[in-house]
Amino acid sequence: MRLTAQEIATKIGGTLDGPGSIVVHGVGDLRGATAEDATFISDSSYARMWSDCKAQVALVSKGVEVPGHDPNKRALIHVEQAEVAMISLLEHFAPPPELPPIGIHPSAVIETKVDPKSEIRIGPLAWIAAGCTLGHGVVIHSGVRIYSGVTIGEGSVIHANAIIRERCVLGRGVIVHAGAVIGTEGFGYRACPEGKGLLRIPHLGNVVLEDGVEIGSCTCIDRGTFGSTRIGAGTKIDNHCQIGHNVQVGKSTVIAGLSGIAGSSTIGEWVRIGAGSGIADHRNIGSGAQLAARTALMNDVPAGEIWGGMPAREIKVEMRHILALQKLSPVARDLLRLVDEANRRKESAKAFEKDQASHSAQEHTRQ
Repeated sequence: MRLTAQEIATKIGGTLDGPGSIVVHGVGDLRGATAEDATFISDSSYARMWSDCKAQVALVSKGVEVPGHDPNKRALIHVEQAEVAMISLLEHFAPPPELPPIGIHPSAVIETKVDPKSEIRIGPLAWIAAGCTLGHGVVIHSGVRIYSGVTIGEGSVIHANAIIRERCVLGRGVIVHAGAVIGTEGFGYRACPEGKGLLRIPHLGNVVLEDGVEIGSCTCIDRGTFGSTRIGAGTKIDNHCQIGHNVQVGKSTVIAGLSGIAGSSTIGEWVRIGAGSGIADHRNIGSGAQLAARTALMNDVPAGEIWGGMPAREIKVEMRHILALQKLSPVARDLLRLVDEANRRKESAKAFEKDQASHSAQEHTRQ
């Protein structure tokens, strides 16, 4: 697992500035990289750290000036986007994933037919119910539970202890991380007419994860009431997210951790949802929109707009409100001080009047 600076430049299509013979054995960030690592510089704020970095090779985004670089000792490789180019290096140096061997582990319970030529890998204690369809090269890690009628496309990977419920459909190259639950019952109830408790609404639909979708650990996606809860091709959902019943998410959308989307909302394509955001039911978020972290959304968001706040509003409006509050803070502090002083004067006046009354009473008694 080694590459020279010249090999890296050739691999990523970059322009080398420095010795091509420097050998790289790994990758690291500017603060933690060793002399055997390559690192990356994406903007000028990071470029200033290069002089103190131990790495001998760095990928640099075009247009970024790197002060103090000595091309006789270290190498810079200029690329369009350093962060993107770094991905191929990470893939090169990443250790191979741990996979169950091809075949079915003796402890697994398989109630559906598996083609012995399909190179499927099924780990220990996995349980696959009847009527399932598994594509070529599917990987099922230990402890996975797949309910009846599930379809999983070619090359998909289901990690340990994940659960795929009845009739769900996973496309090709889907990744479901450990502990995720796909296709659980939707959270739908109505009050009993007699007023005695709640009636659960049965959910007859399923969940469809299109090609290239990735679902984080411990994320839950509820099945549709009648049709499908659908996650579009290439969308990535982080850990500990909740996607409600009937939600429709477009392709290549990114949803960060601890976010929740209530039922029947529609999310467009290429949407970015920041961590800890909450989206009310039946909302519509247009393609290309962005939500800041911890956004509490109760309105529709037009395509391409950026919203944030609690409750959410267009980000420019939200920033004006934040700035206004910051300006009001010293005014409020001054007002509180004035109120405290007025209260102290009032208390002093009351005490003085009480003393005067007591003094007058004593004079009257002596007379």
